Amino acid sequence: MIMFAVFALSFGWSVAGETGTKKVIVGAQLTGLFHIPGEHEGPGVYHEILQRALVESGLDDQVELIVMPMSRAKRGFVNKQYACYAPGITSFDLEDTSLDLQDVLISVPLNKAMVRVISRDEQHIVRQATDIPDHAVLSIVRGTPLSSDMLGIIERVMHIFEVSSETENVQMLIDHKVDYIFSFYPDVLFAYEELGMAELPYANAYSPLTMHDTLICHPGHKPLFKAINQKLEEFARSGVLNEMLGDLNMFTEPQEPGIQ
Repeated sequence: MIMFAVFALSFGWSVAGETGTKKVIVGAQLTGLFHIPGEHEGPGVYHEILQRALVESGLDDQVELIVMPMSRAKRGFVNKQYACYAPGITSFDLEDTSLDLQDVLISVPLNKAMVRVISRDEQHIVRQATDIPDHAVLSIVRGTPLSSDMLGIIERVMHIFEVSSETENVQMLIDHKVDYIFSFYPDVLFAYEELGMAELPYANAYSPLTMHDTLICHPGHKPLFKAINQKLEEFARSGVLNEMLGDLNMFTEPQEPGIQ
């Protein structure tokens, strides 16, 4: 499977960098949302939404949608190797002054994303940052954007592991390798499904980072952006977006299994 994924990535790079025949939208590898071929069943719901927008706009023969690890996808977009990037500008560290993202075009939201601090049991629910003790060990998916609240926690705890996916993140917690995990909703819902387990507890009232997932494009690709964004607006109005998101829809926040 690893060899297949590497091959798929190499193919994605050839489309972007060598042939020059198609514009490229790059999706950051996110469990349940954007999958590298061979990694999970199906391409991921954001991939499906954007691919449908391309097909219905008549652009699927002009645009290639590829997926790669988040740090690599962001770097390629910043270097203008790719026309567009998802899940959007909020996945970047906007305090990095080297980033020239002020003029990017930003679509209507695909979904809402929230970081939750998840524990193994209700006795250790985190309702505020100070509930995490200094001796705690946490894990987080590599490339996850960090809020000031999250940075404050990371700087004072004993250790933080970086993992490659939300599935690995949850596995770290249930294997007692960490005390808490920073997990993105809706990404982690797919991880629970993949592991065949119920959701673990978190505090509904506490999220150290909440943002909207979007598509962003460089200004030089405005016609492409406008066509896709119009389709996304249409999907939102007609209910297609909610239907495609299904259980991963975070516009209406679930009340369970979070603890009040």
